Amino acid sequence: MTVVLLLAGLSDITGASRAQSGEVGCTPAQKLAGLCPTVNANIRDGEAVLDGSANTAGSSGAGRGGPARPGAVCRRAAGCAGAPAPVPPPLRDGYTVTAPVTLRDLVGFRPASGIDYMQPNGWMVVGLDTNFYAVAGVQEQRGLLLAQEASVRFTAIRYHWSYGDGATRSTTTGGSPWAAQGAGEFDATLTSHIYRSPGTYSIDLTIEFSAEYRYAGGDWTAIAGSIPVQANRLVATAGEAQTVLVGSDCAANPSGPGC
Repeated sequence: MTVVLLLAGLSDITGASRAQSGEVGCTPAQKLAGLCPTVNANIRDGEAVLDGSANTAGSSGAGRGGPARPGAVCRRAAGCAGAPAPVPPPLRDGYTVTAPVTLRDLVGFRPASGIDYMQPNGWMVVGLDTNFYAVAGVQEQRGLLLAQEASVRFTAIRYHWSYGDGATRSTTTGGSPWAAQGAGEFDATLTSHIYRSPGTYSIDLTIEFSAEYRYAGGDWTAIAGSIPVQANRLVATAGEAQTVLVGSDCAANPSGPGC
């Protein structure tokens, strides 16, 4: 008597793995046989982690030296109500059985860090607004899970600035340049900050991303939680400016009175 347990390749579940939690591209027969993959998603260690599992179908031989045949699966459209459960034939010499095997796969996705900008670039005027803004956007990343395409979409949802002088601010917007807002230089914005003392300051920004996933062309599904990602650090110097009366536009007439 020979019993052989074979680990089927990923190609064995190609049809079944088109499902997302048994809902997309999964036939009634695959559901009945327990072959629809299950995908769970969570946020762990700064990543969106997709954990998938799927069962392969078993098979049994037709007798001594006979070829293997697929395991019995009820194919009645009515959902096999009243159908007798398949009974495997008795084992005997030369009879080969391939047992169902659970395949597991894991894939992780991490959002790229955003970029922090400031206006003016690299310096501030004490008592006037400095405009900070970030570029993060929506990021979509793709990979393979159980031999099918899995995608994760990251969206920046909150921005946490630490301005280096003890002040902080959290916003749901990343801001934008003055010109994009129709604002003038040193105008206040939702993300601007006023420094009250001269000095050199380090400005840090942390961006929180939400995450969604989809598997094998299914619908987007939200993943609970968020992922904080540190952006680049800005180092800038704040100085004082003096206001003087001039006789004309110094840019047009640099030698004019007061220029």
